Amino acid sequence: MLLITVTRPDSQSILRNMLQACSRKACAVSVFFTGRGVHSLADQDVLTALTETAEAVACAESWKEFFEHDCPVTSGSQTDHSRLIGEAAQVVSL
Repeated sequence: MLLITVTRPDSQSILRNMLQACSRKACAVSVFFTGRGVHSLADQDVLTALTETAEAVACAESWKEFFEHDCPVTSGSQTDHSRLIGEAAQVVSL
């Protein structure tokens, strides 16, 4: 499984392309959003690409810092991030 950790708010196009490539190759992928990376979840194309992932989790504290509405993916914590890293064969950080 590939884990993509998103920390930058300007990673949408790279993330979308990586998720589409993983989907084409039937590569299992999970995504964790933290810090300003949660801003990527405001992009509808990112949300569409996330439907093909095994799991998409956003740090609840980061989400609350920037948004007042409900998070469109699973709200979690750095404990979830640690779990995903433990399950991953490879990790990419954006």
